[in-house]
Formats: sequence, structure tokens, C-alpha cells
Amino acid sequence: MPTNVYAEETVVVPLLTQMRLPRWVLLEMAEKIGGERANVAPNEPPQVAGFETWRWGTRYFREDQTLKEGGWLLCEEDQVSGIRHAELGIKLVVCSTNSNTGDPLHAPKNTSIRGPASCKLIGKNTGQFKFGFIPDERSYDLWYYCIHLSEKFISMEVSRPTSEVAGIISDFSDRIIIAKPGEIPGIRRVVVAEDFAEVAKPQVSRR
Repeated sequence: MPTNVYAEETVVVPLLTQMRLPRWVLLEMAEKIGGERANVAPNEPPQVAGFETWRWGTRYFREDQTLKEGGWLLCEEDQVSGIRHAELGIKLVVCSTNSNTGDPLHAPKNTSIRGPASCKLIGKNTGQFKFGFIPDERSYDLWYYCIHLSEKFISMEVSRPTSEVAGIISDFSDRIIIAKPGEIPGIRRVVVAEDFAEVAKPQVSRR
């Protein structure tokens, strides 16, 4: 099935409103997560950047008061950390994705391989999606807050994965574009002035 891509603001804002995900909150999240990701050194292992994105993103989403007031709660069901909205039947998980993120013509790819628990939830998304869910169903529709962070630009989208191959997302049923590549400046690493780079260690003496 072809992917439904929503990129125009006149369509995106109403969709996000239905999902109780204000666009300004999602943009603010990217700024906060980007600030933490800027602390990842160039020589870190490749997995560190993805982990830090997921770690801080999950924390900030759970702490956000606007989302709490909108009905979003902490969720650890199915061994996948994120937030959920019981009324809508949606689970939202932070996912670090590549430079295709936010590009209406190219689907994003996750930068870290999805584990068995995440792959199982993606498999459950194969059925047809529609807004408005049966309230008493315990199964939540999985959506990803896809975010790309680089020194060139920050881009993001809220998208619903429907298939994966060896832990890499291969298809989406719906993609809601929040920020396209090039619309938001990239992250900037904190450079410590040379005068402060080395702090003298206190003298230690034994008595």
C-alpha cells in the first residue's frame, strides 16, 4: 500500500491536534534533544548518538506538562519505552533516523536496529489504520517520533511503521511531516575554551 504523506501545515496541524500532539511541543522537543546530542563527541561509538537521542527524547516526552494534560502517560508495555494515549490507542516512541527524515519524497530509516520487542509491535501495525480506536483494546498502535540530528540540519516527523527487515524499518503507512530538511539549523557542539579545558587537580597529601 502507498504511504500517506502529510506535509502541508493546513493538514499537519489538524492531524496533530487529533493526536493531542501540539506541533510547537514537537519542535521544542527537537531543540531540547538536540542540545543533549551536541554533547556526544565525534569519537564516540556509532550507537551512542542513537541511544542519547532515544534516552533524552523519552525522558523529555514523559516530563512535558502539556502532553500530560493532553492525556499522554508513561508507557513500558511490550518492553518498549515510550508514552501512550489510552483514549486514542496510540503509543509514541522516540526514534533516531537518517537524513531522509522530513523529506516527503524519501522515507526515513532508523539509525539503530530495532529489537525483537519493537519489531513485534511494528508487525501489529500491518492492519489498516484509522483515527478513533476501540477504548477497551489493550493493543496500542505504534508511532515513531522520527528525528534526525546533524550539524547540517534538524528534521522530524511523526510516522507509523508497518514493516521492517532485520530491524530496519522498510515501510510506513502514514507520515506526518513536522520539519523538512534544511528548515531548522543543525546542532552545534559545545567548544570549551582552551583556558578552561584543563582544570588543575587539587593536591592530595597523606597524613
